Amino acid sequence: MSPPDRLPAGRAAPVSALQLRQQSYQLQTGLAHSEAADETDDSVSVRDVLHIVGKYKWLLLGAMSLCTAAALMNGLTTTPVYQATVLLQIDRSSARIVPFNKDVDPYQEDDALMLQTNNELLRSRTLAERVIDDLQLDPARVQGSSAGVAPGAPVASPASANSSEATVPQTGWLNSVIAGYRRVGKPSVIDRVGKPSVIDREYLGREGVVARFMGAVGVEPVRNSRLVKVNVANANAGQAARIANAIAKAFIALSMERRSQSSLYAKTFLEDQLKATKARLEESERTLNTYAKNNSILTLDEKTSVISQTYTDYSSALGRVEQDRLKAEAQYNAVAANPDSAPQVLESKTVQAYKEQKAKIEGEYLSNLAVYKPEFPKMVQLKAQVTELEARIKKEVASVLASMKGQFEAAKRQEDQVRARLQETRREVLVTQDKSVDLNLFKRELDTNRQIYDGLLQRLKEVGITSGVTSNNISVVDEANTPLFPISPNLLKNAGIGLLAGLLLGMGFVFMREQLDDSIKSADEIEAKLGLPLLGIVPLMKKKLVQGRTLALLTVEDPRGTFAEAYRSMRTALQFSTAEGSPRRLMVTSSQQAEGKSTTALALAINLAQLGQRVLLIDADMRNPSLHKALERANDSGLSSYLSGDAQREALIQKTNIPNLALLTSGPHPPSPVDLLMGPRLLELMDRAEAMGFEKIVIDAPPVLGIADAIVLGNQVQNLLFVVKAGSTRLSSIRDALRRLRLGGLMPLGVVLTSAGAELSQYYGYYGAPEVPKGADNRLVSPAAAAATGVTGAGNPA
Repeated sequence: MSPPDRLPAGRAAPVSALQLRQQSYQLQTGLAHSEAADETDDSVSVRDVLHIVGKYKWLLLGAMSLCTAAALMNGLTTTPVYQATVLLQIDRSSARIVPFNKDVDPYQEDDALMLQTNNELLRSRTLAERVIDDLQLDPARVQGSSAGVAPGAPVASPASANSSEATVPQTGWLNSVIAGYRRVGKPSVIDRVGKPSVIDREYLGREGVVARFMGAVGVEPVRNSRLVKVNVANANAGQAARIANAIAKAFIALSMERRSQSSLYAKTFLEDQLKATKARLEESERTLNTYAKNNSILTLDEKTSVISQTYTDYSSALGRVEQDRLKAEAQYNAVAANPDSAPQVLESKTVQAYKEQKAKIEGEYLSNLAVYKPEFPKMVQLKAQVTELEARIKKEVASVLASMKGQFEAAKRQEDQVRARLQETRREVLVTQDKSVDLNLFKRELDTNRQIYDGLLQRLKEVGITSGVTSNNISVVDEANTPLFPISPNLLKNAGIGLLAGLLLGMGFVFMREQLDDSIKSADEIEAKLGLPLLGIVPLMKKKLVQGRTLALLTVEDPRGTFAEAYRSMRTALQFSTAEGSPRRLMVTSSQQAEGKSTTALALAINLAQLGQRVLLIDADMRNPSLHKALERANDSGLSSYLSGDAQREALIQKTNIPNLALLTSGPHPPSPVDLLMGPRLLELMDRAEAMGFEKIVIDAPPVLGIADAIVLGNQVQNLLFVVKAGSTRLSSIRDALRRLRLGGLMPLGVVLTSAGAELSQYYGYYGAPEVPKGADNRLVSPAAAAATGVTGAGNPA
């Protein structure tokens, strides 16, 4: 059966090996794009938060304990404060005994506005000063007495009372800065910061008392009700109750006084306005009468003048006479057109009498015509009578027509006269209207002043009736009693606040530190941010397990431990890193020093040697060699000696205590290591080593950043393994190193994450990593030595 890292001849490489290799070379052209994309992913998951809390649990516990202790200490040293509460009921304004439609209470429409207004009145300075004066809480205004003390207000000492200049106590870091600024001689604008604008000891003392009093009073409305709680805090329980009850009484008295003062002010204001309006009204009347007299304007009432009324009368008269004229004209025309059938002719008795006589004579004439001839005298006489009657009828009709014509002409003359008078009156009206413009202005001013005067007079009567007849809408429901227990300090509350503050401060510090730390902390970040496959995770070993020994030797001394298992997994991953299997030549490098590259190179070489392959380990870090110390070998001559041509390669290779593992140390420190590495002798050395039977060559290369040694070595080896230390190596340094490798035509096969926490390497202990055997001196021993001496994992004889 072939070793795991040596694939049988003719067998195709696994698909995963090809995929890993293709991904590595594809990232050579797309790494810049992935870097820009990854930088925008700043989301934090619950798993990340739990990981951070677990990582800094002791720091968080310390912060929480410190803040809790500080909060408890503050509570234990604070003076106890008692709180007294008085309960008030604030109703709507009571209905007036004599209500008026125009008298509207502004609070009736909005209960919330009314309650909020009263709440602010309870916090007002006026109420505070009234209670202070009623209870004599201001020591400066009490002669020889200091019994009353405002809530939290100390009694002024004689020294402060006799001081020549009143000052305000200043505390805090800002005042310290101001004091220091003044000491260095900078009395500019900063000198006035924190200094009162008025230097008056009595005024400042009063301000301090009022401010402390208002700070100790709290107003708490009861939801969905008209009740309000007034809370007063004081170091004296009895004093707190007295102040609370005094506030309630003073608030009720002030409310009544405001209502009374409001009515009195309204009455005085209305009386003054009424006097001024009356004077303006009288002046307006005098001005109007004078103007009408001077311009001969006579008015019947407030809206009608004499000339306007005359014009109206003439207009009516013209209409009537015009109708009469039209009627007379129509009658005249009718009589003139057909006089015989005109009603006036038909109604005339004279005409009718003549017509009757005519008809009688004509009848007699016709009856005699049958007997007598027309020439007969009697017949001639009858004919003459008929002719005479016809003449009389025509004369009478002409008389009627003349009478109708006279009536028509009289109506027309009357119409012309009325029309002429109307035109004359119209001209007078136009002249009067021009003069009435100013008159109307005076009238409107008079009307306005009269309305204002009437309204003020009515309102003054209403105010006089309604003032003083309203009832109080504020009442005390529960008076304040002396409290039995203080409300502060609350040790449980202080402890909770301290605990929460400690947690918040600790979490803030931890998250700020994590945000500022851009190092690689998890395996997921390797592929997500670097775009390279992760070939292995090496766990972080505790210092007490190492005991001063080389860390890489744990792969020999504890082959069943998580450390050795991590490198065996890495060795298996390397088998699939290239299409040809595990690389024969492998270089191990990192971005900076102290990332575990030398330990990785040595541990990987030991693991390869444990498979029975001959392995040559070359220490190419000629600037800072360390492998000769780890394997306890001399470094008098080595790689630098061979590259400079001072020694033969066979004499430089040293055997080690580990089977199948040989070491080529770095040798003396040369002046310019990079110049030696650029020559052809390194390739000749590796070719000769393979000819000597070494199947694997592992090179410990210098870091990439700062020097060019790793770039030169990489171009001769091609197969690179990049080492990153978890929680230490900055992401910017890793990307700079990978950028340098890419510019040099190199791409690592993968990344090894060293010093990983237990949460990243726990899957290596699937079967449970046994405890490392220790001897009687508490030093690590190999499994063979442990079996020979009978020592168990606990350090006790078996």
